[in-house]
Amino acid sequence: MDSAAQLAASAVSSVYGAGAFLDRFLHEAGVRPRRALPAVVLSVGNITVGGTGKSPFCLWLLEFLRRENRQCALISRGYGRDNEDELVVVHDGSHLRASTRQAGDEPVMLARSLGDVPVIACADRHQAGAYALKKFNVDTLVLDDGFQHHALHRQGDIVLVDSTKRLSSLRLLPRGSLREAPSVLARAHLIVLTRWNQSKCRGAILREVKEVAPSVPVVRAHVEVTSAVELSSRDAVPLDALSGKSAFLLCAVANPYSVRESVAATGLKIIGSKILKDHERVTKEQLLKLDSVRRRAGADYLVVTEKDAVKLTELGNLPPGIIALRARLKMASEADEKRAHAAIRSRLHVRTLRGYLR
Repeated sequence: MDSAAQLAASAVSSVYGAGAFLDRFLHEAGVRPRRALPAVVLSVGNITVGGTGKSPFCLWLLEFLRRENRQCALISRGYGRDNEDELVVVHDGSHLRASTRQAGDEPVMLARSLGDVPVIACADRHQAGAYALKKFNVDTLVLDDGFQHHALHRQGDIVLVDSTKRLSSLRLLPRGSLREAPSVLARAHLIVLTRWNQSKCRGAILREVKEVAPSVPVVRAHVEVTSAVELSSRDAVPLDALSGKSAFLLCAVANPYSVRESVAATGLKIIGSKILKDHERVTKEQLLKLDSVRRRAGADYLVVTEKDAVKLTELGNLPPGIIALRARLKMASEADEKRAHAAIRSRLHVRTLRGYLR
């Protein structure tokens, strides 16, 4: 990028940053309305675009909340679907009720993984939350990607930070990937440093986070592959059976590098890949061509993420040899797990419109 382009990008980033600051300030000051719901609302978000592991963390959080005897629903915008403004019941707590085109790939993936948690997709998170409270017997709402959704009041903000990138190296959109300045981390109630196992700047990122958010609990986590399934047969594939095998990787996620690292950790050798834009779809014809490419390359499997698998299974009659890897979030230590649990429990007792729920 030449100097003129850099100056232009810096100027636009400054304007963007000022707008993001003003939007948050006006909502927090009460100048712009911030609506509330009569339930505990916990937001899972980040300060950057791109994958930080929100979906795996949402699964981890909802599984923890179920152990806490909370009746939960998940609220998501549903990126990549045909109409993001439409309210769609993705899962009613008993049955999946929407396709990825109607709801988006991430809500469908989360709904299938959870199995008994209502999932609602809608750009208007207040509308979605109000619907969930009216239709389902829930007392806790988990808001996927909600840290910048200032129009809805919540009792807890959990913010995920990619620990492989120092805060000092990040720049505001559109020059970089920052949605807001790192200083807003001080507004969080829990900070989760993700991709901890892949980080080469652990000490630096911990210091930087503590500098901007000294009073916020910080925990460390990573995502690892826990199981695999062959999509045409729906049979489970033991992970140790994959070690030493070759794979052609197909993924449409925000952070394909992290996926590569997770796949490599299983012992699979990646000999080729097709990387698509986040949420991008492939047609049945494109999939068959990719499968032909992997066969010619000598790869044992065409490997996809669980998020991409929900779109592929809707194509029907898949060729054999397509393996979907299921990844789950793990805390770096027992101490991190306990610290995260304590921080979340503290937010479950914050006053709501109806007073204390517990």
